[in-house]
Amino acid sequence: MTGATRRRAVRRLSLGLAFASVIIALAACFPLEPAPSPSPTRSGAASPAAVAPLAPLVVPAVLNYCPLVDAVHYSGYPLPIDEVYICRADGTHDTDGTTSYGPWESAWRVDHPEGLLLAYRRPDAMKSRTVCSSHPRADPLIVWVHRNGVTTAYYAPVDGCGAPSSAAAAAYAHAQRTLLVEVDRGAPDPSKTGAVPRPSSTPSTPSTKDSSG
Repeated sequence: MTGATRRRAVRRLSLGLAFASVIIALAACFPLEPAPSPSPTRSGAASPAAVAPLAPLVVPAVLNYCPLVDAVHYSGYPLPIDEVYICRADGTHDTDGTTSYGPWESAWRVDHPEGLLLAYRRPDAMKSRTVCSSHPRADPLIVWVHRNGVTTAYYAPVDGCGAPSSAAAAAYAHAQRTLLVEVDRGAPDPSKTGAVPRPSSTPSTPSTKDSSG
């Protein structure tokens, strides 16, 4: 290697080192934002007493909106969603024992779910270090979210004893909703009781209201 060639090689190496130093300095001044990733489950966090409705859903018209899937915690990301539903099988009304009986199984569409989902984004509390009061299993207050043809059930975030937090319970109770289906599960089936209804009496199948159309 001649002296001129050696000098050119040293010059190129020096320029490369200088460029690398500038890049490192800029990176130190402007750190890159890390790619978002789901928050890992916190060790020691409380869990709900149940991940399915305490009163099981059985009516096909209701299950169309709220299928039988185990509920999970809401991921915490603002998801673009299609619809949010609430379904219950423990509804009560004033009944006369002749044309209505109960309990009622119903499906509602949540009209403006943003506030409800915001409350459900809160993390589960850490497990309580004190003894929790003995009470029946807390209702998980499940909601069903439909998105791109996939339905996911979410339970309300819980307190240290596994019951829904007060904020989540309030959001669930006050969520504006529209009734879609309502079925009286207590209506008798004459084929089992031996009764033969008259044309004007209660139908032989459970009464159903479907306002989805």
